[in-house]
Amino acid sequence: MITLHKFEPGEVILEENEPGETAFVIEQGRVEVSKELDGKKIHLAYLVADEAFGEMSMIDDKPRSATVTAVEKTLVREIQRDDFLKSLQTDPEVSINILRVLFERLRECHVKILQLEQAGSRHAATPGAPPTDTPVSSEKEVVVSIEGLNNIASQSLPEDPYFIRKFPFLIGRKSRDPLSYNDLRIPDSVPLQVSRHHAELIIDQGRIGALDRGSHLGSIVDGQQLGGEKGDPGPLFFKGSEGTLVLGNTKSPFKFKIKKL
Repeated sequence: MITLHKFEPGEVILEENEPGETAFVIEQGRVEVSKELDGKKIHLAYLVADEAFGEMSMIDDKPRSATVTAVEKTLVREIQRDDFLKSLQTDPEVSINILRVLFERLRECHVKILQLEQAGSRHAATPGAPPTDTPVSSEKEVVVSIEGLNNIASQSLPEDPYFIRKFPFLIGRKSRDPLSYNDLRIPDSVPLQVSRHHAELIIDQGRIGALDRGSHLGSIVDGQQLGGEKGDPGPLFFKGSEGTLVLGNTKSPFKFKIKKL
C-alpha cells in the first residue's frame, strides 16, 4: 500500500539513525538531506519532485543514514518494504525508479571515496594542512545557470538559460532505458557524443565542479579533459564563477556556459 504524507517547511521526515523499513518518493516540494558531524549539521543535498530517499534502509533494514527535512510544503509517497518486494513482479516501474536511484548513489559514493583517498594522500604529505579538499560541506543553496553556446546546445535544454538549484546535477543522453537516471536529458544521435550516464555538476566549498559518470568520450571543462578513456574522472573545477563545459570531444556541438549566480 502506498500512502501520501504532507509536511510543512522545517518538518523532519526522517531522522538519522532511527529505524525504518520504508522509502519515499517526492510528489511535490523540496527536501534537504543532512548528517550530523561533531555536533554540526552537514548539508548533503536537496531533492525535488520524482526523487526518492530512504531506499537504503528499506532494502538493508539498517538505521537511517541521514536526516531529511522539508524545505517547503512537501507531499511524499511512502512505500512499505513488503509492497516494494511485491512490486518487483507486479509494478516494475516503481521498483526501477528506486533501484536506479540506489545505483546512482553507489556510483557517487565510489567517486567520493576516490576524492577522500586523494585528499588524504595530499594532507599526509603536508602535516597539519587543513582538509580543504573534503567533498562533504555545509553549502548554502546555490543557483547555477547552464546556457547553450550554439543552436544545437540551446535546443537541447528545457529552456535557455536553464537554472540549476539541486546538486549533484546529473547529465546524460535522452534514452528509453528505464535505468537511465538524469536531471538533464540531452537528445543526441549517431555519431553519439553524450553517454546515457555522462557527467554531473557539483558544488564544493562554493566552487562549481564536474565529475565524469563513466562516459565513453568524456567532457571538456575549461579546456581540460574530464573522463573518457584517458581522462581523470574528476572532479575538475571551473576556474572562476563561470566557465565552459563540452559534453563529448572537441567535435561535439554540446557546448555550454556554466555560471554561478
